[in-house]
Amino acid sequence: MNFINRLKESFKTHSSKHALCINDTFYTYQDLSDAINRIRLYIQKNINPEEKLFGLVANDDLETYASIFALWFENKGHIPINPTAPLDRNLKIFDQTDINTVLDSSKASDFSDSFEVFCTTNSDSGIDINDLKSPDFSENNIAYILFTSGSTGDPKGIPISFKNLNALLSALDKDDEYKLHHSDKCLQMYDLTFDASLTAFMPAFLSGACSYTIPGNSMKYLQVFKLLNKYELTVIKMVPAIINYLRPYFSEINAESVRYCVFGGGKLNDDIVKEWLKCIPNSKLYNHYGPTECTVCSTYYNYNINGSNKSHNGVLPIGKPLNGIEYIIINESGETVASGVQGELCLSGDQLTTGYWKNDKLNDKLFFNHTTSNGSVKRFYKTGDVCYLNEDGDLMYVERKDFQVKIRGFRVELGEIEYHIRNVINNNISVVDIDIENGNNEIALVIEGEKTDTTNLFEHLQNNLPNYMVPTKTFFLPGLPHNSNGKLDRKQLKKIIEKK
Repeated sequence: MNFINRLKESFKTHSSKHALCINDTFYTYQDLSDAINRIRLYIQKNINPEEKLFGLVANDDLETYASIFALWFENKGHIPINPTAPLDRNLKIFDQTDINTVLDSSKASDFSDSFEVFCTTNSDSGIDINDLKSPDFSENNIAYILFTSGSTGDPKGIPISFKNLNALLSALDKDDEYKLHHSDKCLQMYDLTFDASLTAFMPAFLSGACSYTIPGNSMKYLQVFKLLNKYELTVIKMVPAIINYLRPYFSEINAESVRYCVFGGGKLNDDIVKEWLKCIPNSKLYNHYGPTECTVCSTYYNYNINGSNKSHNGVLPIGKPLNGIEYIIINESGETVASGVQGELCLSGDQLTTGYWKNDKLNDKLFFNHTTSNGSVKRFYKTGDVCYLNEDGDLMYVERKDFQVKIRGFRVELGEIEYHIRNVINNNISVVDIDIENGNNEIALVIEGEKTDTTNLFEHLQNNLPNYMVPTKTFFLPGLPHNSNGKLDRKQLKKIIEKK
C-alpha cells in the first residue's frame, strides 16, 4: 500500500482528531481533508492536466500543508520556497523549474507579476467530494524539488519522486522500535523548504497523530521549550543546534512525556546528549543522517541509553543504513576501502534521486555506477561526507570532504556565499564556518587587507541570500594562509580567526 493511500485512510479514520496545532490553534483531520479537497477541485477545474509541477509558498498554515497533500493526491509535485528569503532568489528557483502556477496562502502574493497565483485561502468551500476525479498515478512523477546551496551562485534542484518518498516511508515503518500512535503529539520545527520536515510530519499524519509547528520567524529553541512544557509533546525531532541553545535551560526542563527524540541535520555530540537525556528521562534517542539526494534519511543510530556509545572526536555515529539503502566507502581513486579506513560515503537504493535538475555536469561528477560484491551494477551518489565503518558495524561521521557545511540545520555551500561577495568587492576573501560559544556553527567572512566599510556588501548579501547564509562575523587579515600547493589553507585560516 503506497503512502498516498495510507494518508487518505489515516485522514478518514482519524477525521475528528487533531492533525495540526499552529500558533496554538488546532485543526482536525477533517479540517485538513476539507482544505485538501477544495484545492484539488480547483486544480482539476482550472489547471492543465499536463502541468505536473507547482510553486509553493511555504507558509506555516493549514492551507500550505493542504496544498502539499492536494498536489500529491493529484500525482503532482511542488517546489517550496521560503517567503522570507530574497525575492530574486525565489524567482530564480521558480524560473529554473519552468512552472506556471504558484500556490500561495498569503493575502498578497509576491509572485502575481510573474506567475499564475492561486490563493489557497480563497478556494471554494461548497464542494461535493463526488466532484473529485481520481487521477492516473505514476510513482516516477516528481513529488517535490528542493533547492540547496550551489557553488555557482545559483541554488541547485534535487527532484524526489513518489517512488523515492514511498521507499523512505516504507523503510521507516520497518523499525519496530519506532512506532507512532494516534495519541502522539509530534514536534514539527522545520521550515517546509527543509527536507527534514518530511520525517517530522509524515509519520505523524500517517499515524493520525498531531503535529505542533513552530512559526518560521520565531526563535525556534524558545518555541521548542514552550511547546514541550505547554503541550507535553511525546515525539520530538530537532536539529542538534536546538539543544545547544537550550543548554542553559536544561535544569528547567523535565519533559517526562517525550518517548521518542530524533536528531537530524547536523553533527550530534555525545557530551550534550548525555545532559539532554536527563531532561527527557523516558525517551529513546535516535540520530538520523541523510543527504537530500537520498530522500531525507539514509542511516540511523539508536543511542544506547544504558550502555556505552562510541564517538569520533565526540561526534556520535550515524549508524546503520535504512532498509533498502546500500553504501560503499571509497578512497580518492574510487576504490572501496576496508572497515576502519576513512573515505567518502556513497549511497544507493530506491530513495536515490534521478539526479540534479537540469545539471548534467554535476550529475556526471557525483553519480556513478559501481559493481557490488554480488556482481550487480548499481548507481551510487557521492555524499561528500568522510566516514568510516567501526568495529560495531556503525558508520562514523568524520567531516565534510569539501567545504560544504551545516548552518542552523541547513546545508550551505560556502562557495555560493563567496560568489556573491566577489560580486561586490575585489579583495581576496574566504568564508569559513566557525564554532561559536554554544557549540553551533556560524559563517565568518575573512577579508585580506585593511579594515574597510562593509555596509554595501552586507546589504547585497542580505538581498541575495537567506539569513542563515549571511556571515555573522567579519575579520580583516594582512594575508590569507596557503599550503605548499598554493591553495588556500582553510583549516589554518579557521585556527587563526578562532584565536581572535
